[in-house]
Amino acid sequence: MSKIDRRTAMATTMMTGASLVTFSGTASAQKKKLTKDQEFVIAAGLTKEEADCWKKTAEAAGAFFNLPEIHPMDKHEVATAIHVLQNKLLGRPTYRKYLKLAKAADEKKK
Repeated sequence: MSKIDRRTAMATTMMTGASLVTFSGTASAQKKKLTKDQEFVIAAGLTKEEADCWKKTAEAAGAFFNLPEIHPMDKHEVATAIHVLQNKLLGRPTYRKYLKLAKAADEKKK
Protein backbone atom coordinates (compact mmCIF):
# COMPACT_ATOMS: atom_id res chain seq x y z
CA MET A 1 0.00 0.00 0.00
CA SER A 2 1.40 3.42 -0.93
CA LYS A 3 1.84 6.16 1.59
CA ILE A 4 -0.54 9.12 1.19
CA ASP A 5 1.19 12.44 1.62
CA ARG A 6 -0.31 15.92 1.70
CA ARG A 7 0.29 16.51 -2.02
CA THR A 8 -1.52 13.30 -3.01
CA ALA A 9 -4.44 14.10 -0.69
CA MET A 10 -4.76 17.61 -2.17
CA ALA A 11 -4.59 16.31 -5.74
CA THR A 12 -7.27 13.70 -5.02
CA THR A 13 -9.51 16.32 -3.39
CA MET A 14 -9.05 18.74 -6.30
CA MET A 15 -9.79 16.06 -8.90
CA THR A 16 -12.94 15.00 -7.05
CA GLY A 17 -14.09 18.62 -6.83
CA ALA A 18 -13.36 19.21 -10.51
CA SER A 19 -15.34 16.15 -11.54
CA LEU A 20 -18.28 17.18 -9.40
CA VAL A 21 -18.29 20.66 -10.91
CA THR A 22 -18.06 19.21 -14.42
CA PHE A 23 -20.81 16.70 -13.73
CA SER A 24 -23.15 19.29 -12.22
CA GLY A 25 -22.44 21.69 -15.09
CA THR A 26 -23.22 18.99 -17.63
CA ALA A 27 -26.35 17.91 -15.78
CA SER A 28 -27.64 21.47 -15.55
CA ALA A 29 -26.88 22.06 -19.24
CA GLN A 30 -28.92 18.99 -20.14
CA LYS A 31 -31.83 20.21 -18.05
CA LYS A 32 -32.06 23.51 -19.92
CA LYS A 33 -35.44 23.74 -21.55
CA LEU A 34 -35.57 23.72 -25.33
CA THR A 35 -37.35 26.50 -27.17
CA LYS A 36 -40.43 25.58 -29.22
CA ASP A 37 -38.39 26.23 -32.36
CA GLN A 38 -35.68 23.81 -31.18
CA GLU A 39 -38.35 21.20 -30.40
CA PHE A 40 -39.73 21.61 -33.93
CA VAL A 41 -36.36 21.18 -35.67
CA ILE A 42 -35.50 18.19 -33.46
CA ALA A 43 -38.83 16.64 -34.45
CA ALA A 44 -37.80 17.26 -38.06
CA GLY A 45 -34.64 15.19 -37.49
CA LEU A 46 -31.97 17.59 -36.20
CA THR A 47 -29.82 16.53 -33.27
CA LYS A 48 -29.76 18.55 -30.03
CA GLU A 49 -26.44 20.09 -31.10
CA GLU A 50 -27.86 21.04 -34.50
CA ALA A 51 -30.93 22.52 -32.79
CA ASP A 52 -28.57 24.59 -30.62
CA CYS A 53 -26.82 25.81 -33.79
CA TRP A 54 -30.26 26.61 -35.27
CA LYS A 55 -31.09 28.71 -32.21
CA LYS A 56 -27.74 30.51 -32.25
CA THR A 57 -28.18 31.27 -35.96
CA ALA A 58 -31.54 32.90 -35.22
CA GLU A 59 -30.01 34.82 -32.32
CA ALA A 60 -27.16 36.06 -34.54
CA ALA A 61 -29.65 37.17 -37.18
CA GLY A 62 -31.71 39.01 -34.59
CA ALA A 63 -28.62 40.69 -33.17
CA PHE A 64 -27.50 41.77 -36.64
CA PHE A 65 -30.91 43.18 -37.56
CA ASN A 66 -30.87 45.24 -34.34
CA LEU A 67 -27.68 47.01 -35.48
CA PRO A 68 -27.97 50.41 -37.18
CA GLU A 69 -28.22 50.09 -40.95
CA ILE A 70 -25.04 51.04 -42.81
CA HIS A 71 -25.92 49.84 -46.30
CA PRO A 72 -29.38 49.19 -47.75
CA MET A 73 -28.40 45.73 -49.06
CA ASP A 74 -27.08 44.45 -45.70
CA LYS A 75 -30.44 43.15 -44.47
CA HIS A 76 -31.11 41.29 -47.72
CA GLU A 77 -27.61 39.78 -47.86
CA VAL A 78 -27.65 38.71 -44.21
CA ALA A 79 -31.14 37.20 -44.61
CA THR A 80 -29.81 35.19 -47.56
CA ALA A 81 -26.77 34.07 -45.54
CA ILE A 82 -28.99 33.00 -42.61
CA HIS A 83 -31.18 31.02 -45.00
CA VAL A 84 -28.10 29.25 -46.37
CA LEU A 85 -27.17 28.18 -42.82
CA GLN A 86 -30.73 27.09 -42.07
CA ASN A 87 -30.89 25.06 -45.30
CA LYS A 88 -27.56 23.41 -44.47
CA LEU A 89 -28.84 22.47 -41.02
CA LEU A 90 -32.17 21.19 -42.31
CA GLY A 91 -30.38 19.08 -44.93
CA ARG A 92 -28.26 17.20 -42.36
CA PRO A 93 -30.91 14.64 -41.31
CA THR A 94 -31.55 13.73 -44.95
CA TYR A 95 -27.84 13.40 -45.69
CA ARG A 96 -27.35 11.22 -42.59
CA LYS A 97 -30.15 8.95 -43.81
CA TYR A 98 -28.61 8.84 -47.29
CA LEU A 99 -25.19 7.85 -45.90
CA LYS A 100 -26.78 5.14 -43.77
CA LEU A 101 -28.67 3.71 -46.75
CA ALA A 102 -25.60 3.89 -49.01
CA LYS A 103 -23.49 2.08 -46.41
CA ALA A 104 -26.15 -0.62 -45.99
CA ALA A 105 -26.35 -1.10 -49.77
CA ASP A 106 -22.57 -1.28 -49.98
CA GLU A 107 -22.43 -3.92 -47.25
CA LYS A 108 -25.21 -5.88 -48.93
CA LYS A 109 -23.09 -6.15 -52.10
CA LYS A 110 -20.26 -7.82 -50.18
